[in-house]
Amino acid sequence: MTSTSPVADRAFVVPADLGGPSGGSAYNTAIIAALRAGGVDVVERGVPGAWPRPTEADLDSLAEALASAREVVVDGIVACAAPDRIADAAAAGIRVVILVHLPLPAESGLSEADADTLARGERAALEAADLILCTSAWARDDLRARYDVAAEVVRPGVDTADPAIGSTPPRLLILGAVTPRKNAVVALSALEPLRDRAWEVVVAGPARDADPYVARVTGAVEALGVDRARVVGAVSGRRRERLWRETDLLLLPSLVEPYGMVVTEGLARGIPALVAAGTGAVEALVDGTESGAPLPGLALDPDRPAEWTDAIARWLDDADLSAAWRAAASDARSRLRGWPHAATQLRDLLRW
Repeated sequence: MTSTSPVADRAFVVPADLGGPSGGSAYNTAIIAALRAGGVDVVERGVPGAWPRPTEADLDSLAEALASAREVVVDGIVACAAPDRIADAAAAGIRVVILVHLPLPAESGLSEADADTLARGERAALEAADLILCTSAWARDDLRARYDVAAEVVRPGVDTADPAIGSTPPRLLILGAVTPRKNAVVALSALEPLRDRAWEVVVAGPARDADPYVARVTGAVEALGVDRARVVGAVSGRRRERLWRETDLLLLPSLVEPYGMVVTEGLARGIPALVAAGTGAVEALVDGTESGAPLPGLALDPDRPAEWTDAIARWLDDADLSAAWRAAASDARSRLRGWPHAATQLRDLLRW
C-alpha cells in the first residue's frame, strides 16, 4: 500500500495505542515536542496494531506511514516486528532510523519460541536500518551483545517540577506497567516483614485484567492490608502530579529496565529511589549526581526481596540516611538534562 498524501521530509512513526501509558510512549511524545519547539518540522504518524504482533492490516498501515516521508524514525516495538516492511522502505530510498526502547526479546513472560521469533525479526530490522538509536548505555550494550549491531544513545530528558512534599506516614511508590518485567511483587513482598513500621505503598500503572501477574500483585497488595497498600491503575495529568507530590521513596525493582524514566521523574521532584542493579535504571539513578557524590538511593538485586526489605527498613529507621538520600535527590534536580538537550543530541545524530 502506498500513500497518496504529500511526502514530508521527516516523520516519527509510533504505535497508536499500546493499551496505556509507558516510558516509550512518554519518550516519543516528549522528544517530538522538543524537536518541534526547536524548529524541526517533523510529522508524527501513529500506526494502529497489536505491536509487536501485528496483523497484515497493521503492516499495511506501517508501510503507508513509512512511505509518507523521506526520513523516518520508527519506534522499535513497531519496526522490529516488521523487518520486511523496514527492508522495503530502505530499498525504496527512505532513510529509516529505528529507536529501540526495549529489545523485544527482553520482555518477560515470553516462551522460548516467541523470544526466538522476535529476536530473528528484530535482528533483520536493525540490520536493514540506516541508523539505530536507543535510550541508554545498557540498551546499547544489550543490542551489541544480542545482534552485534552498533547503536547511538539518546538518553531521555526530564521536565522540571516542584519538589515533592511527601506524606505522613511516608509513602512508597511503585510506578509502571503491572507486568512480570516490572517485578512489583518483589517490592510488595519486601514490605511484609516491616509491618511494625509506619508506611504506606501505592502501586500505579496500566494493567491487563486477564494477566495472571496482575492477580499476583493484587493479592500481594491485599495481604498488606487496605490501610497500607492500594492499587490505583494508570495515572496521568493532575492525578500523576498529585501522586508524585505525596511520594517519599520510589521503588523500581524491574528485572529488565532500559533506563527507567520514572527515576529521573522522581529526582526532578527531589524523590530518592531504590532501583534494580544490573539494569539501565542505575544510569537514571546517577543522572544528575556529580562523580563521587552520594547517590539518591541504592541499586539492589531484583531477585532478592530481603535486600529490599533491609534497604527500606534502614530508610524508615535511620533519619540521617533518609535525609542524605533526599538531599542527594534534591541536589541532582538542577543537573538533570531537559528534553531540549535530548532533542539537540538527536538532531545532531540525524543531521536534522
